[in-house]
Amino acid sequence: MEEYLPFLRGQALFRGMADDEILRLLACFHARALRFDQARIAWEFGSRPYLGILLEGGLMAQQEDLRGNRTILGDFGPGDFLDSCLMSAIKGAQPFFLSVRAGTAILLLEQQPMLEPCGEDCRSHLLFLRNGAQAMAWRERHLLHKIEVLSKRTTREKILSYLTIQSALQGARRFNVPYTRQELADFLAVDRSAMCTELTRMQNDGLIRYERKRFELLEK
Repeated sequence: MEEYLPFLRGQALFRGMADDEILRLLACFHARALRFDQARIAWEFGSRPYLGILLEGGLMAQQEDLRGNRTILGDFGPGDFLDSCLMSAIKGAQPFFLSVRAGTAILLLEQQPMLEPCGEDCRSHLLFLRNGAQAMAWRERHLLHKIEVLSKRTTREKILSYLTIQSALQGARRFNVPYTRQELADFLAVDRSAMCTELTRMQNDGLIRYERKRFELLEK
C-alpha cells in the first residue's frame, strides 16, 4: 500500500495523519486495491461491505427504470469516496449500478472496523472517523445541489441552476463539466434533444457560451 501514500496523504479522509498512521489504518481496515483495465458495469465489489476511495479514473452512479430510461445520480473522480450507503445500495434490489471507466483504481476498506474501533485508542482511527464525518457533510451538500437542480420546473432553469453551481464550485465563470451531452441530459432528467435546443437558445440569448464540455456564464 506504500505506493499510494503520496496520493492518500493529500486526501481529506487522511487529513492530519503521518505516513505510518495511514499504513496502520489501511492494515486495520484490510485495505485492498481493485483495478479496472476496461470499462465495465459493477454491481458489487465483494462479499463484505466496503468503503471505496477513487485512486485513478472515475465512475458514475446510475439508475434505470423499467423502460430503460437512465438517471445519473453522481459522478466520482480521484479522491472521491463511495460511502457504505452507496456501496450497500449497489447490492440491493433496485436497478442501481456503477459505470466504471477504463483505467479506474479503487481502494476498498472494510466497513466493519469503522463501526468497531480497534480498542487501542488508535489516533489514526479516531482521525479517520472525524474526517469521514466531515466528508459525509460535504457529500450531503452535493446532494442538496442535485435536489436544487431537479426542483427547477423548466429545462432552461435546470441548466442554469446546474451551471451556476458548477461555476461556484470551480470558482470561475469558465469551467468544464464532467458529462457528455447525453450524460448531462440524464443528470438533469430532461430530453437530450430538448436540452441541446435550449443550450443553443441560451447561447443566442447571451446567457452562456459553450463548446463541448467547456462552458462560460455570461453577464447579462
